[in-house]
Amino acid sequence: MSPLTLPPLDRTSTAPIWFQIMRAVEAQIADGTWGPGDRLPSENELRTHFAASRTSVRDALSRLETAGIISRRQGKGAFVERAQGPSAWTLPSAPSLLGEYSEDGRSALSSEILRAGIEPLPSWAAAVVGRDSADGMGFVLERVRAVGARTAVHVINYLPTRFAGVLPDLRDPRASLYAAITRVTGVRIARMHRTIEAVSADRMLAGLLEVEPGHPIVVVEAVAYDQGGQPIDFSRASVRTDRLRVSVDTGFDAAGISNETASGRYPAALR
Repeated sequence: MSPLTLPPLDRTSTAPIWFQIMRAVEAQIADGTWGPGDRLPSENELRTHFAASRTSVRDALSRLETAGIISRRQGKGAFVERAQGPSAWTLPSAPSLLGEYSEDGRSALSSEILRAGIEPLPSWAAAVVGRDSADGMGFVLERVRAVGARTAVHVINYLPTRFAGVLPDLRDPRASLYAAITRVTGVRIARMHRTIEAVSADRMLAGLLEVEPGHPIVVVEAVAYDQGGQPIDFSRASVRTDRLRVSVDTGFDAAGISNETASGRYPAALR
């Protein structure tokens, strides 16, 4: 396949050259132009097509290889490892039982903690979860989350200060926040309320999610309630839907189990 089918670089963009090359190749794999087993254009062909440095081309290919999208073979070139459609994250309409968020207490996504600690809550978060804190403080947890090696979600959780004790349990990249809350405090999530909207990534989110500023993303805001109906978590998740497809499951089987549980699937949840 000729590299001339690849789009040219946008020299006016603030996105790094390696990033634009990576996204161009990834997009052609995702849309089926190149399928599993196909050989990609050589480094020299990519350099010539993009008028880019060898370093930029190698950086792009290295990141694609780390993500498992391609493999490189000495003396033979780079080959498509698998097609990269988005993984699925199903938002259950049922009460958020922990079994729907994790498998053996472990999340379907891996996490990197960006910040975690006791901080003043934003006024809108304090109005929801800060009722048991007279000083407006809360436990704030900010993470980026990945499907395999591919960053897909940025999420911030705002919780009452009494939940800060779960932090040691979250050092495991595959730890589930809600599983940790139940394990450490005995509190279970009984109900969720979610709002979903499409937005454009600002510069900060673009950097974290590895997209260009202005790239469309989906924001899911959620309030989690405990068994007594008290809100204990306000979260805001920004999702790359080209890597993590968001859907809503409103069905139940005859036993009252949500469809994703009855079918043996679990959502790649954010918690």
